Amino acid sequence: MSQPRVGVKALIIDDGKVLLNHYVDDRGGEAYALPGGGQQHRESQPEALVRECEEEIGALVEVHQVALIYEVMMERRMVGGAPIPPFHQVNTVYWCGLAEGEEPGLGPSPDRGQAGTAWIALDELDAHPIHPVQLGAWLQSDPSSRPLSLGVTGV
Repeated sequence: MSQPRVGVKALIIDDGKVLLNHYVDDRGGEAYALPGGGQQHRESQPEALVRECEEEIGALVEVHQVALIYEVMMERRMVGGAPIPPFHQVNTVYWCGLAEGEEPGLGPSPDRGQAGTAWIALDELDAHPIHPVQLGAWLQSDPSSRPLSLGVTGV
């Protein structure tokens, strides 16, 4: 049995909007998710997050403190048209900011299906397919009562 994959995600909020990667699948379905990805061997989490954001959003980020943690568990996950059974990733989400002068967009090495990035107003998250689905409610909740963990999600 393989070990869970370790992932890092960037939570960037500016002027009441959150920065999300925008994905479009082969059938035209849309989804939005935090930028970030897998941590590589001998790479710190902040280093992994800086690298992943440069690849996906084409911008340098400044990594701050941990915002939350969530796990993704699925019986199988499709990557490049091939199933990966089972899939388990533990994600640490960090509060981040864009480095001075940086503007996010489609990075030089985006995820499969990534069409770009989008700033979505926090009060409009319910109108978009956000992954994980619990993230929208967490972002809209009172910061003083937000849990550190979203628990286990399916996406």
